[in-house]
Amino acid sequence: MTRFARPLWFASLAGLFLGLLSLPIPGAAPPRAPDAPALALGRPVYLGHGLSDEGLLTLGVAANAHDAVLLLHSPDLSGHLRTFLAAYRPERVLPVGDFPEGRADLERRLGPVQAPVAARSNAELCRALFASAERVVVCPAEPRGRLLLAACLAAEEGAPLWIAHGRPGEVGELRAQLRRWGTTRAFLVGEAGGLGKQLAGVKVVRIHSPLALAQAHQRRLQACKPIETAVVCNPHDSGPAAMAVLAPWLAGRKRAALLLTGKDGRDAGAVVERAVRRPGLRRVEALLFAADLKAVPMERRPNPIPKDRDPFIEMEPLTPLAGRPFSFAVGRLFHKDRAAIPLLLARQELLARSSGARKALVASNPGGGLPLLETFSRSTVQELRNAGYRTTALFGHAVTGPRLRKLLPEHDLFLWEGHHNTLVKDWGFAKWDEPLPPSLMFLQSCLALTDWKVQPLLSRGAVGAIGSSTRTYSGSGGACSLAFFNALLYDGLPVGASLRQAKNFLLVYALLKEKRLGTDATRTGANVRAAWAFTLWGDPTLELPAPPRPAGALPAVAHRVEGNVLVLEVPERRHERTKNEKYQVRMPPNGRLAGLVRKDGGADGKPLVPFVFAEVSLPRARPGQVPALRTRLPASHWAFLWDERRRCGYVLVTPRARDGRELRFHIDWAPAAIAQGANR
Repeated sequence: MTRFARPLWFASLAGLFLGLLSLPIPGAAPPRAPDAPALALGRPVYLGHGLSDEGLLTLGVAANAHDAVLLLHSPDLSGHLRTFLAAYRPERVLPVGDFPEGRADLERRLGPVQAPVAARSNAELCRALFASAERVVVCPAEPRGRLLLAACLAAEEGAPLWIAHGRPGEVGELRAQLRRWGTTRAFLVGEAGGLGKQLAGVKVVRIHSPLALAQAHQRRLQACKPIETAVVCNPHDSGPAAMAVLAPWLAGRKRAALLLTGKDGRDAGAVVERAVRRPGLRRVEALLFAADLKAVPMERRPNPIPKDRDPFIEMEPLTPLAGRPFSFAVGRLFHKDRAAIPLLLARQELLARSSGARKALVASNPGGGLPLLETFSRSTVQELRNAGYRTTALFGHAVTGPRLRKLLPEHDLFLWEGHHNTLVKDWGFAKWDEPLPPSLMFLQSCLALTDWKVQPLLSRGAVGAIGSSTRTYSGSGGACSLAFFNALLYDGLPVGASLRQAKNFLLVYALLKEKRLGTDATRTGANVRAAWAFTLWGDPTLELPAPPRPAGALPAVAHRVEGNVLVLEVPERRHERTKNEKYQVRMPPNGRLAGLVRKDGGADGKPLVPFVFAEVSLPRARPGQVPALRTRLPASHWAFLWDERRRCGYVLVTPRARDGRELRFHIDWAPAAIAQGANR
C-alpha cells in the first residue's frame, strides 16, 4: 500500500464507522428530525396502531420499561392527538405497528414523527423496541390473566415480555435472541419453566403459579415504596374497546398491583377484599377499574328512600353497607375508542407542568327554582376563590347554553349544578365539540354519568368526570360537591380521595341527623343515596395543581392530634353571608353544609347550619380497638365514623357560639361494640 493510499484507506474505515454510528438503534433515541421542536419538554412517545392484543401488551411493557408515553393512533382522535403533541413537545415520536399511509401521512396529521416500526409479531416488536435486555420474562400466551401479570413483572424489571406459543423453532429463536441481547436472567412463567435446560448461560427463575407471579411483581414494587394503588381488570374482557390489555401498562404507570376478576367481573369487590388482607397490599388507598360497565358491572341496591322514583341505585363495587365508611378512593377508566384512555393519562403531564392562574367555572340553578342548591353552589364559589381559583360563577337566568359553551374551554374546573334536561336535552351538551384544556368536570345532576354524555368530554380534553348514573336530590348532591371541592382545595387530596371524603361526609351526616332528630328525621336516605351514586370516571390518583393562595385568604377549618386529644380549629372569620329568597348561611372556610336548618329563621331566609368536619388519621390505632371520643359538646352536636382498615376517622360537629375556636375530643380505645355506642 502506498503512503498516499494508506490515509485514504483509514479515512474510508473512519467514514464507514461514523456512518454505522449514525444508524438508528432500536430502543435508543434517534437524531431529531429537522422540523422537530427546538426544545423538547416531554418524554419520548410510542404511538401504536393496528396492533394485536399481544402487540399492544408488548408495546405497553416497552413504554413503561423505557419511561416513554404510550399513545394510540385513532382517526377520530387525530385532532386531539395533534393538539396534545404540540403542547407536550416530546423528545421523539416513534410510530409502532401498521400505518398503511406511511410517515408522510402521519406527519400531515400529527407533526414530526420517526419512520414507523412495522413489526407485527411479539418477537419482532421485542427486537425492535429493546436494543439489549439483561432480563427477560417468558410467558405462554394462555391463560390471559397470567400473561397480564407477566407483563406487569416485565415492565417493572425493565425487561421484554417474550410470549411463547409452542411453535416449532420458537425455542431456538428465543435462545438466539437472548444471546444477541446479552441476557443474564430469564423469568420463566408456568409451562415456560421447561425451557430452562435449553437456555445455557442464563440464570433461570421459574414462576409456577399466577399467585407467585403476582407476588413477584408486588415484591418488586415494594422495593421502592409501599403499594398504595391497585388496578382491577377482567382478563376475559375482549374486543376493540377492551381495557384488560391496557391494564398492565396502567399498573406500571401507577406503580400499582394488578388484580384480576372472574369471567363475569361481578366478584371485583371480593377480589379486592381478599387482596388487601395480604401484608403487601394493606396500604392500598386507590382502586382503578380498567373496565367498562360490562367487564366489571356496577352493583345495584334497593333505593334507601322508600317509595322513591328509582327502585334501585347503581354504584361502584366495594360501596360499603350501612354503618361502614368508604375505604377506597375509586375511579374507572374506559371508552368506546380505546385510544382515548392513554391520551387522557398523558394529559395529566400537561396539567402537572401547567403554570399561571387556575380557573374554575360554576353554573348553577339555571332558570331558578332550586334555592337550596344555589346556596350550596355560592358557598362552593366562595371556597374556590378563597383557595386561589379565578372563578366565573353563573346563577339562575345568567346561565345560558351559548354562554356556557363559550366559557367551558377557558377553565380547568367545571361544576354544573342543575337539571339534567336543561344541559343535555335543551342545550345539546353532549354534542359540543370544542377542544378542552386538561380539566375536571363535576356534573351534579340526575343521570349525568352515562357513556354518550361523558365520553365526548374525555375525548375533547377532560381528565376526569364525576357524576351519578341515577337520580339525586339537588340538596344532597350540592352537599357532596361542596365537600368534594373543600377536600381538594384545603386537604390537598387527589381526586379519588376527595370524592371518598365527600361520600363519608354524607354518611356521617346521616348518622348525625338520626342522632339529632330520631324518628322525626326525614329523607336521611337521600344522603346515603348520593354517597352511593356519585362516581369518578377517571384516575383516582390524579392530583390537580394547586393555585397560589391569594393575599388576604381567610384561614380555614383545620385539625391536629396531640397525643390522645383531637383538636378541631374553627377560624373566627367567616365568608360573607350567602343568601337568597329562602336560605342564608355564613360559613367558615373549609366548612360543610348539608341542608340542616336552624329553627330561628327570620325575614332574610332560613339559616342553614354550617358544619365543622375533619378526616383524622390515627396511625397508631390498636388492632381490634376503635377510638371512643369524649367531649363537652352535647351528643346531639357531633358524630364519628371510623375506618379500621385505614386507621382513619371522620368527625362532624355543629358547634355552638359559646364553644370557642377549639373543639376538643379525648380519644379512648375500646372494643368495637363499646366504642360504637360511645361515638353515637
